[in-house]
Formats: sequence, C-alpha cells, structure tokens
Amino acid sequence: MPPADAAVLAQLDRILASPGFANAGRLSRFLRFVVERSLAGDGEQLKEYVIGTEVFDRPADYDPRIDSIVRVEARRLRSKLAEYYDGPGAADAITIRVDKGSYVASFDESAAIASASPAAPAEATAEPVAEPTAPTPPPGRPRWQRHGWSAAIVGAAVIAIAVLLWREVGRWREESTVHASSRVSVAILPLVRYDTAPKPGSDALADAVTDGLIGELARQPGVEVTSRTTVMQYRDVRARLSAIAADLGVQAIVEGRVSLTGQRLWIEVRIVDGRRDRKIWVKDFAGEIADERGLERQVAEAMAAILTSRFEPDGTSP
Repeated sequence: MPPADAAVLAQLDRILASPGFANAGRLSRFLRFVVERSLAGDGEQLKEYVIGTEVFDRPADYDPRIDSIVRVEARRLRSKLAEYYDGPGAADAITIRVDKGSYVASFDESAAIASASPAAPAEATAEPVAEPTAPTPPPGRPRWQRHGWSAAIVGAAVIAIAVLLWREVGRWREESTVHASSRVSVAILPLVRYDTAPKPGSDALADAVTDGLIGELARQPGVEVTSRTTVMQYRDVRARLSAIAADLGVQAIVEGRVSLTGQRLWIEVRIVDGRRDRKIWVKDFAGEIADERGLERQVAEAMAAILTSRFEPDGTSP
C-alpha cells in the first residue's frame, strides 16, 4: 500500500534539507515539482517540455531535442537521491524515486521492502558479525548438523558482500553517466599554416599547435575533447562541418590557422556549432614562439569559456 501524501511531503522536506540538496536549488526545485505533480495525479503531464519551461525557465519555443537540460538534470537528480538513501536517508521509512525512463516520482515504504528484500543482509554487515554459540550436539548427531550455524553465517556474509558490490557498481555507472553527460563535447580539427610564402616545416608547426590546443583544452573543466589521433584523419577532408560533427558525435567544431613572423606566433581559432553548421566565435591570439605553450593555454581557456557558456552539456533521452 503506498504511503499517505502527507508522509511523502514530510519525506520530501527531509530530503531537501539534507546536505546534498540544501545548496542545490535547481535540483531541489526539480524534485519538488515532480513529487507534487505525481501526488496530484498529473504524472502524464510530466514531459520534458513542461519541466523545461516550468522548472528551468526555458522560453515557450524551447526545443528538448536541442536543449538537453532536463535529461542531464534528471540523471543528476537520480544520482543525488541514490547518495541520500545510501547515506543520511538509509533508515528513512519512505523512499522517493524518479526511475530512469520517466519523470514521474514513485514512493515506497522502505522498511517493508527492506524486510522482504534479499538486500537486507547488506545492512547487517555494517558491523562485524559475531558467530553465535551453537548448542553442543548430542553424541551421534551427524557432522553437517553440528556445523549448520557456521554454514548459515558464511552464506549470509557472501550474499551481503555480493549485494554491496552490486550496489556500488550500479552507483559508479550512474555517476559516470552523469559526469560524462555534464561536459560539452568538442573536436579541434587540424590547424593549417598560413603565411605569405610557403615555408619548410609548415605542417609540423600547425600540427604542434593543434596537439597543444587539444591537450590544454582537455584540462579545462566542463569540456570533453576528441583525441588528436581521431581528428588528424580530417586534415585533407573537404566536408560539411555538421557532417564531421555528426561523425565524431560532438556538439562543437574548432578550426583555425597559425602563422609565424620572426619570433611572433599568431593563432586564429573559430568555433562552429556542429549541429547547425554556424560559426559562433572567431578570435586571434599572438605571442612569442618561445612561450608557445603559454599562448596555447590562453587560447584553450578562452575557448572553454565560450563553449561552456554557449552550449548545454550533451545528453541523451532519460
């Protein structure tokens, strides 16, 4: 039998006051919205567009196929709920869930489930288990009966360890998905050398700067960068950038060129929205060739700021 609405709302308040949610305003708003709508029987209206406009303040022309904010935050919400029930809420009487594949909240009496679940022995292993003293069997009792207590304890311990391992693997997979989906995906195509007259080693300089930018951009938070080995295959390819972005599975493409005048290194980079094939940012950078790495770091920091401000983290359907 599902818990009463008042009990669910009390549990909701308890979760939102916990350390994992107290400072997470957007996630707290998301959870309260889906819980209250689910209790009101409006679960069928909990669609991505509705949540995007009413919870995340997206405009009326919001397109969930382009803006993945709801899917990304749903994964974060599930991860935070799992952390809560594995930590401060482990003994709570009511469990609130938002199962994968849906935005409708569901509610269970946790104590009843725990008493009937094979996972219950997992809680017993939080402290060392003392082996109970078995009564001395009368003479002639078979050996398997004399060792029955030990076998039962070992079996329970094995089950408990297996359950704990299964839960940890599941949590690791969920967190990995969340972290991966919270970054903007980008590929830096091989830069080209641009000089008034061709010079020896042109490709070597362009390749070195390309490699440096890939490494420096990968150090920036919120960005996921395609490897150098993968992008080098596009050095001489003439194709629409949207096609290359689709082939690499990235949101943004970076292209550019380099030039060397005396000891002065010049780098021009352009960021292109890979899904719309539209150039959104162009900037020139210059510095001494002796400080090539410092210049590459400066370029990468500027690109990361644009990428994380112009693109929502990538994601897939819940």
